[in-house]
Amino acid sequence: MGENVSFDILLIGFDPVLLKILSEHLNPLKYKHLSTSQEVEQFLEDYQMAPGSSIFVSNSLTGMNQLEIGQSLSSYYPGTLLIFMTMDQTKFEVHKLKKNGFSECLLWPLDQQLTLECVENIKSKKNSAGVRKFKAVKLVDIQSGQNLPFEVRTFLPINRKYALLTGNGTISDKKIEMLKQKSINSVFIATEELEKFYEYTADQLIQMGQATNDSVSQTEKSERLQTSVRHLFKSILDSSNQDNNFEGGRDLLEQSKKVVESFVEKKTGLNLQEKLNNFIGEGKDSYSHAQIVSSIACLMSMATGIGQPEDLAIAGLFHDIGIQGISQDITIFELDQLNEIEKKQYMQHPRLSLNLLKEKKITLTPIIAEIIEKHHERSDGKGFPSQLPKHKIPLEAQLLSYADAFEYLTRPKLGQKQILAHEAHDIIANKLGLSVELLIKISSFIKREAA
Repeated sequence: MGENVSFDILLIGFDPVLLKILSEHLNPLKYKHLSTSQEVEQFLEDYQMAPGSSIFVSNSLTGMNQLEIGQSLSSYYPGTLLIFMTMDQTKFEVHKLKKNGFSECLLWPLDQQLTLECVENIKSKKNSAGVRKFKAVKLVDIQSGQNLPFEVRTFLPINRKYALLTGNGTISDKKIEMLKQKSINSVFIATEELEKFYEYTADQLIQMGQATNDSVSQTEKSERLQTSVRHLFKSILDSSNQDNNFEGGRDLLEQSKKVVESFVEKKTGLNLQEKLNNFIGEGKDSYSHAQIVSSIACLMSMATGIGQPEDLAIAGLFHDIGIQGISQDITIFELDQLNEIEKKQYMQHPRLSLNLLKEKKITLTPIIAEIIEKHHERSDGKGFPSQLPKHKIPLEAQLLSYADAFEYLTRPKLGQKQILAHEAHDIIANKLGLSVELLIKISSFIKREAA
C-alpha cells in the first residue's frame, strides 16, 4: 500500500438505486465506488487511507459479504470511519456489523435523517480539518476524585476556547466547587468521546438505582438520582432557559436517548434500536416518537420510583406500533380529527401492538405487556380499549401515558414557542384522567425545576 487517495469518501458494494440516493447527498465531496470483490482486493493492495477517513459499505458486492468487508477494512485502515448502509432489512444485523468493525449502521429509508446528519458531519470535518469538535453534555452525579473515561472541558466565552477541567480522569474538589459557584450546568466533551460519555452515564444511573450497604443512604442516592435525571433533559424542564429551540431540544433528546439505550442494554442485554428495526414499516415519525417516549418514560421512572426504568423504556418503544391506516401524527388530544372507523381502530392500537409483537416473536415480561395494553386506560373508567376501573390500571401504564402526551406537547416545533414542562404537566393533569397519586409524584419532579 503506498498510493494516496484522491477522493473524499470510498463507497463499496452499492446497488444503482442506493448509490444514486447517497451520491446526491455527498455533493460536492468526491467519492470512489468499488462494485466488485476484485476491485476491493486491488484497492487494499494499492491505496493507503488516513485515519479519520470515511468508507460507506453496502450489501451488493458479489464474492464478499459485508461482515468480511468490515473485518478487512478495519484491519487495513484502523481509525477509519466505517459506515454500513442498506435498504435490505435482512442484512441489517447491527450487533454483528459493529462486532466486525463498522462504526455506524444505517437502514434506508428509516434512517434517512441519521444518514443526512452523518454526511453533514463528514463534510463539516473536511471543511474544518484539524479543528476538534465539542458537544455540551450534562454530567450526572459527579463526585470529587471520581474516575472519568473522557476529557471534560468548560467553555470560556471571552476567549472562545474550551478549557480543560480534567485530562487525567478525575475532577478535583476545587474544580467541582468552581462549577457550582459559576452555576455551570453543562460541560463539554469531544465528539469522538461521546460514546464513552453515554456508557458512563448509564453506569452511574444503574449504580444510583441499586440498594447497597455502603455509607451513602438510599434516600441520598434517590435524591442524587432525581437530580441527575433532571439534568439529562434540563432544557425541557427549566423554564428560565433561553436556548429552548428546535435544534437544541432535538440534540438534548438525542443525548437522553443514547443514555437510555445504553442503560437498557446494560440492564437487560436488549439493543433497543435493533429491536425497533423489526417495525420499519411503521414510518419514520412513529420511530422517532417511540424512541423519545421510551427515553422520557425511562427517566421519569428513575425520578419518581414508579416501576423499573428498563420496563418503561421497552414499553415506550413499542407502545404505538399497532397504529395502522391512520395518520401517525394523531394523538390522544386530537381524536376528533378521525372518522368513526379510524377512531375505533385507534382505540384498539394497544392490543394491536401486542399482537404485532407476538407475530414478530418478541418476548415481553407480563408487566411490560400490561403497560402497553393499558397505557390509554383512565382512572375514571373512560379510557380504552377496555374502560378499566382505576384499581386495574398499574401506575407504570399511567406513567407511559403521561410520557406519551408529554413528548407530544413539549416536542420542539419549527416556528412555534415550545411548551414548557410545567405547562405540559397542567394540560396532562386536566385532560388524561390519570390518578392523583401519579400526578403528585410527577409534579414534585417536574415543578421543582420550574419554581
